Amino acid sequence: MRSTMRGWVAIGGRREAGPERAALRSFQRAARCSQGYRDHLEYHGVDHRAVRHLAEVPYTDKRSVFSDDIEPWLTGGRVADAAELITSSGSSGLFSLGVTSHSERRTQERAIDATLRALGATENSPTLLLNCLPMGITVPTRLATVATPSVHVEMATELLGRAGRRFDRVVIASEPLFLKELAETALRLHGPEFSDRVVACFVGGEWVAESWRRYVAGLFGFAPDERSRAGVLVSMGAAEAGLHVLTESTALRAVRGACDSQGGRDRMFGEDRGYTPLLLEWDDRRIHLEEREHADGARTLVATSLERRLMPLVRYDLDDEGCILSPEHVNTALADLGCDVRIDAPIAAVWGRRATRVQGEGWSLRPEAVKEGLFGTAAHAGTLTGRFRIGVDDGVPQVHVQLRDGGRPAPRLESHLSELIAATTGAPVRVRIHQYREYPFHDAGDFQHKPAYV
Repeated sequence: MRSTMRGWVAIGGRREAGPERAALRSFQRAARCSQGYRDHLEYHGVDHRAVRHLAEVPYTDKRSVFSDDIEPWLTGGRVADAAELITSSGSSGLFSLGVTSHSERRTQERAIDATLRALGATENSPTLLLNCLPMGITVPTRLATVATPSVHVEMATELLGRAGRRFDRVVIASEPLFLKELAETALRLHGPEFSDRVVACFVGGEWVAESWRRYVAGLFGFAPDERSRAGVLVSMGAAEAGLHVLTESTALRAVRGACDSQGGRDRMFGEDRGYTPLLLEWDDRRIHLEEREHADGARTLVATSLERRLMPLVRYDLDDEGCILSPEHVNTALADLGCDVRIDAPIAAVWGRRATRVQGEGWSLRPEAVKEGLFGTAAHAGTLTGRFRIGVDDGVPQVHVQLRDGGRPAPRLESHLSELIAATTGAPVRVRIHQYREYPFHDAGDFQHKPAYV
């Protein structure tokens, strides 16, 4: 795996000074140029002129930055200077806003074009980029023709079936549940050849289960060891911090597959939560990534942007539970697991959103573990939308699950799902199946809003 990341030491150790120095420069620049950030420092009793180490810098998070007017936080003080504004989904109850400058947008364009070139795109080899992301998110590129059906299934299916064959390759950007619906619909309408030109699908917006990836990769006909097509890859970001903060490579996908078992998770992470975390990389020219330990023992990932941004974010808590693994640790674990893949830079292991755990007496249940169980059997996965809600009934976790439109539950589906989820989570789970239009927790056909799992 090629990477731009350098200058780190082993897991749990002190990182070398290079990345920290860059983050400190970003901190000082933000303190000079952002009145909102200076107010934040004053609230925490910090004089930026006296700071010598990054550990002295207070954290920021969505509430500290976005609970009031954001314009004082901007380095120029004017939202009108932005090239683009990107809102978050608001699923946490508080909207955040990405404020992208013209130079940042050009940087995004170069990064996307570099990804497309790696997939074979050139000026003389036409590529269709099917942008199925919600909320008006754009994908800047000079190397591909962009079609933006957003989350309209019939439009995306029509573009894929009619226009896709006019290009040498098709790349799809989507959130997970929409990509599943698109693939199932296109397969039904156009047959297996619908995906002949699709070389890669990039998914983001929420945590992705490995069982979901196997199911959707099968719909597209992606073979596990296929070299001519990249298959399904994960991109993780946030509107305010950037849409591609952490990304997955084919090598990291193989690493995740290698440790996707109880023994593999124990060896790689020192624990088994019943599912395998996402394994992602980042560009240390753009982002400085840290772990933050909370009072309850949880660790979340914290990002500092190293680039000049209209919205400077310093030690910004992404609220994603995770840890940073050194290449030495990962490669030793891979050798022990009999996997010949090797990495040459640190990676982030992401377990999911910190705030979404549901707990009761003697049990704990996370949406990520439920996702792993839901898609564990292909026949069940094809019957369900993938939306669910975790509740508690008489002290026992109950998972409400939505059938696909027109879907018929297989015999004993509820008990089978209960067994699958219980085996994944270790919790005594009851499952209740809801017809598509009777599911009470999400409007039928709505892909614009993220599902609320708890």
